[in-house]
Amino acid sequence: MRIGVISYLLRHHDTATALQFLQDIGFTNVELDYRHADGLCDYHTQDRVGGARARVVCLEHGITPEAYCVGGLNTSHLPVLRNVFEFARGLGVQVVVGVLDPDIMAALDALCQEYQIYYAIENHRGNVFEAAETMLEAVEPYSPYIGFNPDTGHFASAGLDAVQEVRKLQGRIYHCHFKDSDQRLPLGAGTVDMLGVTKELKRQGYDRLWSIEHYEYQGITDEELRAGLTHALAYIRELDRKTH
Repeated sequence: MRIGVISYLLRHHDTATALQFLQDIGFTNVELDYRHADGLCDYHTQDRVGGARARVVCLEHGITPEAYCVGGLNTSHLPVLRNVFEFARGLGVQVVVGVLDPDIMAALDALCQEYQIYYAIENHRGNVFEAAETMLEAVEPYSPYIGFNPDTGHFASAGLDAVQEVRKLQGRIYHCHFKDSDQRLPLGAGTVDMLGVTKELKRQGYDRLWSIEHYEYQGITDEELRAGLTHALAYIRELDRKTH
């Protein structure tokens, strides 16, 4: 099991400071977010060379970039859509993660196939990507390079059973956000069956990043985040042990 964390939680820091923060906790894998304060990871202004520089910074901290989070893509991003893939290629990742406007799926799929990089759509309440059935219907016309990033917390907020939704998405899961129903509580203290999700992903043979995206709320301090992520890393390691 490759356990990581989305660096979005530390976007207020420059990239190196965020990676040092994660290294100190014991993380060795990261889902690198584009929004860090220094702009080093921003595909709007960086290219493939910039992606390669960001990879070096990750590796200098003993952390492997496993995915690149772009937040979300819609029709306004069409002029810079290729930048996303150029940066991801330089970063050396196989998966780009984010929410998505269905209107750009054809253009996105063409670039995914050209670069042979997957796009993992994050589920969100209130749109076509809320539940597994409509998610699968939306991607059915496109290549297997378009798939999903099941966010367990977002399934809970939509009143859905995360285990059941993950089961329905089998074969098209390229990333996973581990999040509980209440981000102010420790990961595992909410209503999401995190053990059940872990068992289901392992049953499917999921072998990509298990990315923590918990403790995302306004006003959280770095000290609180450090304690929370330390707990979360230990908690998921224990889930791994229980599901061997």
